Amino acid sequence: MKYIQVAIKRAQASQCRYRLGAVVAVGGRVVSSATNKKRNNPAIDFTNATFHAEEAALRRLRSSKGGVIYVARIDSKGKAALARPCMRCQELLSSAGITKAYYTIDDETVGYLALTS
Repeated sequence: MKYIQVAIKRAQASQCRYRLGAVVAVGGRVVSSATNKKRNNPAIDFTNATFHAEEAALRRLRSSKGGVIYVARIDSKGKAALARPCMRCQELLSSAGITKAYYTIDDETVGYLALTS
């Protein structure tokens, strides 16, 4: 899956402890990509310290109806790790019109979620 590879490259650019990248494709074309980002100091508000990569990618879009998202996480050794979108992100993606989510599980395995609105 070429878009998972793009998401892995985006994850490598993340400045966060857990490095994630997301790519949104509509009609076979990449329309947005992002990494997870620090939003504020975790000492101030730990539960809202970052924007998730999925959320950051959606913020860059005008329309994502019928889109597919690819999410990747890399560990400290540069290996792919579990990147299944959390429930909050699943709800955001679904309400934005994203229909499918693919995510890394490890270097050789990609998971799939069917998102319903």
